[in-house]
Parts: sequence; structure tokens; C-alpha cells
Amino acid sequence: MKSKLVLLATLVLSIAFAHGQSFEGEIVYSNHFTSKMKNFTDEQLEAMIGSKQEYLIKGGSYKSFLNGQSITMQLYDYKTNRIYNRKPKSDTLYWFDASTNTDEVVSFEIKKNAEKILGNQCDAIIMKTKTGTTTIFYSSRYKVDSKVYENHHYSNWAFYVGKAKALPLKTIIETNNFRMESTATEIKPLELGSDYFNIDAKTPIKKS
Repeated sequence: MKSKLVLLATLVLSIAFAHGQSFEGEIVYSNHFTSKMKNFTDEQLEAMIGSKQEYLIKGGSYKSFLNGQSITMQLYDYKTNRIYNRKPKSDTLYWFDASTNTDEVVSFEIKKNAEKILGNQCDAIIMKTKTGTTTIFYSSRYKVDSKVYENHHYSNWAFYVGKAKALPLKTIIETNNFRMESTATEIKPLELGSDYFNIDAKTPIKKS
């Protein structure tokens, strides 16, 4: 069970993001969970994964912070196509290849003007996979360069940005085990230095 929840935390961090007109800065998300698992409550699921996500992006690199008990930080390095995770009370970064994807999209549809989020009229892409359905609401106001993520297949990120070319403002994941809803509460354009996404040479690194 715990390993499945760690995988879910990794997925939430991934899903849930410059050059040119692409957005550079921070998006803060509020996460809410509904558990469909016996003997595992909504509150336990939220405590494990985290109720808040802070997501910072510049070009092809992104970094996320969660207040959960599973993964507290995730970093994507587009140069190596690696995703690094940090667990609570640990300095070690555990990485895996972002080209890995075991739950590919089998069908999708796009709905125009599906919802307004933080004053932004959003379209929605509904992606059905082998294990469930992911719906992502996005606005073209917050663009992302899909080319730098062409090999980021984990959590179907390359597929999503290839279609939307924008960052998620709301994500709904529905599976047999849970329902997660992650909604943007703040959007902050920022100038982030390139070294913000660098990994200190003294940081212990291990393959997951």
C-alpha cells in the first residue's frame, strides 16, 4: 500500500511545469483527495500525499514542493530527462528515467471553455488511460514549450503538453483507488535563476 502511495505522490508532483513566451514562475495548488480504499480515509491519503503543492518552472526544468509525508520535493532535469525525488528527513535524491510510462493514454477529447479558474477561461483535455481518467484544465495564457518535454512520457506529460501547450490550472485524476482534485490558488510570474534547478555536487544521489 505504501509503495502505491509513494507512486501516487510522484504522479501528483509530475502532473500537476522559459523561453520566449513560456510561463516562468510559480503556481500554487490546493489538493483534495477522496479515497476509495478500505481502511484508508480521505484524511490519511491527504496527509500522505500533501494538501499543498508549490510548483516552479523555467524553460525545461521544474521543481515541486509538497507538504505530505511521502515525497517533499521533486525536480525534473530536462538535460538528462531524469526526475529526482526527496523523501522526508532525507538529503538523498532518488531518480528515475522520465521516459518511463506504464499507463499510456488510450483515448482523449478536448472541451472548449470548460471552466473559469482564477479569472482564466480554461479548456479541458480528458485523457483516458488503462487505469483511469485524467482531466486537465488549462489556459493558453500560461504557455509551455512542449518541445523540451518530448521525452517526458511519465504521467503522460509529453502527450498532454503536446496537445495543450500550457500549464495545468486544475487536474482531476480518477481511478479505482482514489479521486484527486488539484486546483491552482496562486499564479506568480517570477524570474528564476538557472542555478535554482541545479543539484549540489555534495547531494547524495541514488537510482530508484
